[in-house]
Amino acid sequence: MNRPILGIIGGVGPLATAYFMEAIIKKTPATTDQDHIPMIVFNDPQIPDRTAYILDHTKPDPQPEMVKVAQWLEEAGADYIAIACNTAHYFYDAICKAVSIPVLNIMKETARRIAHEIGATGAVGLLATDGTIESGVFQGYFETEGLRTIEPDDADQRRVMSLIYQGIKANGTYDPRDLVRLAERLHERGGDAVVVGCTELSVIYQDLTQRPPFLFDSLDILAERCVETYESERKDKGSVWVQTKAMPARPQGPDSASS
Repeated sequence: MNRPILGIIGGVGPLATAYFMEAIIKKTPATTDQDHIPMIVFNDPQIPDRTAYILDHTKPDPQPEMVKVAQWLEEAGADYIAIACNTAHYFYDAICKAVSIPVLNIMKETARRIAHEIGATGAVGLLATDGTIESGVFQGYFETEGLRTIEPDDADQRRVMSLIYQGIKANGTYDPRDLVRLAERLHERGGDAVVVGCTELSVIYQDLTQRPPFLFDSLDILAERCVETYESERKDKGSVWVQTKAMPARPQGPDSASS
């Protein structure tokens, strides 16, 4: 392999991971198969729920499993990593410390893009899981860029969680227009931009035939950043990238038998 390889921590959730891969492929300036980005994807839906742990630390901790997956990706030959989940960025620092390759940050990239689009004193509506909202991590990245965050009211936040958990994660039915209605209410409350800040909601965003100009999808922004990183590294290092490692064994979770 003579091109930089993208490693993806996936399965959080599975459908969002598939959409993320599709978004990367569609955004790549390719004319042949060989122009596309090599990817190693660990689609691990057994990683414990991120929101459940953030809201209640007695619940299973997803951090050890995500760290193992990141290390597996590095051992498998990944040159940089992306995480196909916003809420998982609560554990971003621990994942970065566990590997020696760059880990892209969906929240940081989104905050930068929004600040560029609306100016550094704007307000951003945030559609995300209870865990992301409660952690304040996304809001912190917005604040770093000079942006103010507007969160849904309680009723709308319950609807957001329903779309995520009963809609996408459960392979249930949903109305994509609900995402637009939720975004419009945040826009009406002063949001210069509204961010789709959950990768399950990104799947619904994909379903929209008409998207409000103020609505930005964080997973879409991360996909663009993955392509930009690939193109930059490929041009800078060219044929220096050579894959020499054998595929490592699957990372062992807490329920796996020890050897």
